[in-house]
Amino acid sequence: MALQTKTLTANGSKGHHKFTLTVDENSTSTSGNTSSLSFSFKLSPLQNGWDWYSYGTRISYSININGQVFSGYISQYDGSSTVTLASSSLNVTHNDDGNKTINISFNVSDSSGANYTCGNASSSTNMILTFIPRKSSVSATNANIGSKTTISISRASSSFTHTLKYSFSGLSGTIVSKTSSTSVSWTVPTSFYAKIPNAKSGTCTITCETYSGNTLIGSSTCTFTVSVVNSNPTFSSSQITYLDSNTTITNITGNNQHIVRNLSNLRVTFTSATGKNSATISKYEVTFNGSTKTLTSAGTIDYGTVNLSQNTSISIKVTDSRGNTTTVSKTITILDWVLPSAVLTYGRVNNYEDETKLKVQVSISSVNGKNSIQSIQYRYKKTTDTSYSSYANLSNNTETTLLLDKLYAWDFQVVIKDKFGTKTYNFVLAKGIPIMFIDINLKSVGVNCFPTSESSFAVNGSEFLEYEIVDEW
Repeated sequence: MALQTKTLTANGSKGHHKFTLTVDENSTSTSGNTSSLSFSFKLSPLQNGWDWYSYGTRISYSININGQVFSGYISQYDGSSTVTLASSSLNVTHNDDGNKTINISFNVSDSSGANYTCGNASSSTNMILTFIPRKSSVSATNANIGSKTTISISRASSSFTHTLKYSFSGLSGTIVSKTSSTSVSWTVPTSFYAKIPNAKSGTCTITCETYSGNTLIGSSTCTFTVSVVNSNPTFSSSQITYLDSNTTITNITGNNQHIVRNLSNLRVTFTSATGKNSATISKYEVTFNGSTKTLTSAGTIDYGTVNLSQNTSISIKVTDSRGNTTTVSKTITILDWVLPSAVLTYGRVNNYEDETKLKVQVSISSVNGKNSIQSIQYRYKKTTDTSYSSYANLSNNTETTLLLDKLYAWDFQVVIKDKFGTKTYNFVLAKGIPIMFIDINLKSVGVNCFPTSESSFAVNGSEFLEYEIVDEW
């Protein structure tokens, strides 16, 4: 915007004279935010010959420029030429934004009473001064802590320089001093991490100070978001350990890293995770076999016996004070084991003889080759007795012959042991009674029983008649 000039004119009320006020803007000061003005106030004739002399203070004038008043008297005038009644210079300070509008006016008061003097006159108007560029504006791109942000400066004058400063949660410093660049790349300090240990982001303020030479024109600010990235807790599967705390079982397996189903006592231990970039660890979530336990510090969890038949992972999710997480897992080696099982084959010869056959076919869990059959034993008693016989040994999948009175039923127990447990089978050997039995000695017949009397017919132990068997040959 060019330097400004404003002219005011007004004719005297008696019609013989004209007044002219001219205000010139001569220069501006960027550093001072001011305009230098000058003015001249002139009287000129509208018709020749209208002059006057020695009216003293009866004709006065006043000039007002932006509140500054300049005044005087017109005591005489020769009526033939233009004369300058007043002139001067002054400085006007602009608004903070560099704009300025001023009011200019003049007033002439004639109390002489003569009809050939000037009479009264006045005029007023506004004058818009040249805009003076002021402080620059600033903006910055969002950035991650430890990475670069771009700070952009929009300036009104190429002669301006700028000092950039930052402020973040009590941290502050100077980025660059009196740079002439309008784009500055700045790496967000890693010291910012410590100021937001419980948040994933924060707000940084950039202050831009605008200088004209060594004069501070003004300052402006902007904010941008700084973010925490790549800061998940440090935790690895090597920090998770487990063992079988049942020494009875580990004495058999020879390896406390092998968890035997329903026998071993699983104990899991993990060490502390490490928070990154000033974060702290808030919790651990330990998940195993569908169940999750939450702890606030590292430690040990005893799970007791585990009813699982195959390898299963344990996972630990670590959460820090910012909500960042790291999850790791470790495979638990599980060896399947169940109690021994057996197929028992037993019975009397011909279903009623004293001679009885017994065979046991045993199956056991391998437990990684560490298991074996320790013993197969049996004992028996008449169902009417209270005490069993002593245990006797059996060989696996081998038939054994016993002689057991067919007149009685017998209770049996077969006890199978492997290295880890014992399984007992109970069964009853029925009496040896045929559907029909002809006793040639007693000359009797029994149905579902043995006859006890001579020459008798018995059914289920009840004798119905006696008869004689005749040997016809």
